Amino acid sequence: MAKEITLDFELNKTNLPVSDQTQIAYLLIDAKSSTARFSGEARLNLSLVMDRSASMKGEKIENVKKAMENIIDRLDADDYLSIVTFNEEADVLIPTQPVSDKAALKEKVNELTYSGGTAISSGMSEGLNELRNSLTEDRINRMIVLTDGQTYGDEDQCFELAEEAEDDGIVITALGVGDEWHEDVLDTIAARNDGKSDYIETPDDIIPIFDEEMQSFKNIVTENNKLTLRLANGVTPKKICRVIPYISELEYESFSENEVRVDIGELDQTQGLSVLAELKITPRQQGRFRIAQAELTYDVPAENIYGEKTRADIITHFSANGAESKKINPRVMNTVEKVSAYDLQTRALTQAVSGDISGATQKLRAAATRLLDMGEDDLANAAMEEAENLEKMGSMSSSGTKKLRYETRKLTRRLVA
Repeated sequence: MAKEITLDFELNKTNLPVSDQTQIAYLLIDAKSSTARFSGEARLNLSLVMDRSASMKGEKIENVKKAMENIIDRLDADDYLSIVTFNEEADVLIPTQPVSDKAALKEKVNELTYSGGTAISSGMSEGLNELRNSLTEDRINRMIVLTDGQTYGDEDQCFELAEEAEDDGIVITALGVGDEWHEDVLDTIAARNDGKSDYIETPDDIIPIFDEEMQSFKNIVTENNKLTLRLANGVTPKKICRVIPYISELEYESFSENEVRVDIGELDQTQGLSVLAELKITPRQQGRFRIAQAELTYDVPAENIYGEKTRADIITHFSANGAESKKINPRVMNTVEKVSAYDLQTRALTQAVSGDISGATQKLRAAATRLLDMGEDDLANAAMEEAENLEKMGSMSSSGTKKLRYETRKLTRRLVA
C-alpha cells in the first residue's frame, strides 16, 4: 500500500560546524499527505454549541446564524449535525441527524434568540451527548463552542467535559468573540483534548472564522498523529513546538535517553503539519552523520487505517569549512524567529499577570521589534501599546492581551517557502 503521509526535514544549516562545544540545531519536520490518494472530503459528526446569552444580541447573534447556515450549506447528506444553544441552561435546537433537509435545518437556526447569562458547561454537556448519538471511528468527530462571556462557577465541569471528549475521540474548537470572555478557560478546554482555541475580534469575523474551521474539518486526512524521535548518542531535545497549523509548545514523553514521543495533532491536507525541534548536539568530527530518525504514527479514519507508520532518517554533514557552515536555511530560521516572537509575548503575558511589570514591558518591546522586522506592523503596534498600558496603568487591555496571545500563534502560516 502506498504511504498516505510523507516526512520531509530541513535543518537550520546545510552543514553544521565542527566544534569542540555543544551546539544548538533547529530541525523542521514537515508531514504532508498524498493529494493523489486523498481526493475526497472527510465525513463529519459535528456539534455546534452556541452561546445565546443576552450579551450576544445584535450583530453577534445574527452573524452566528449566518455562519451556521453556511456550515449547513457546506455539509453533505452523509454528514451528521447537531446544534446546541446555551445561556444558564442548554437547549438542543437541532438533535443529531444527517444533513438531508437543509432548508428545514436553516429554519430552526433562524429561531435562535438571546437571553440570560452564561454557563458553558451546560452547552458542552448536551453537545457531547448529541455527538455520542452518532459517534463512529470513521468520522471526524468535532465540537465548536462559541461564547462572548465568562462562565461562572462551572469552569471545572468544562475541563472535565473536555477530558471526556478526549476519551471519546472528540476534538473541541473553543472560540471567544469580543473582549469579555476568559482566555485561560477556553485555552484549557482546548488543551485538554488537543483542540484549538481562537479569538474572534469583531462580530464581522465570526463568519470567515467559521468558514475556515469548516474547511479545516473537511481537509483532515489523519488523526492521532504521534511523532517519535530516535536520537543519536549526544543529541538531546531542548524544546519541541508544533508550528503548522499554528505555534504551540508540545510536551514530549521520554521513553529512554535517546527516544522521545509527542502528540502533534491532526494533519490538514491543505496546510500539512510541521514541527520544530530545538536540539542540543555534542561535538562531532567532520563527516556525514545520522543525528535522528523521525517516525510518524497516524490513523486515517475515513480509510479504516489505524496505526500506520512512516519514517525518515535525519542526516546532516558536519563541516570544518567556515564558509560552508555559515550558510543558513532561510525557511527554518524564519520559523525560529516567529516562534521566538511568540515565546516573547507569552512570557510577557505571564510576567504581567505575576506583577513583574518591568520584565513584561521589556519583553513586549523586544517582541515588537522582532515583529516589525518580520513586517507584522499591526501586531508590533499592539505589543508597543500594551507595553505603554503596563507602564501607565500597571495592566494590559483585554483586547490587546487576546490579540497578542492568539495572533502570534498564527505567524507561521506565512512561512517563507
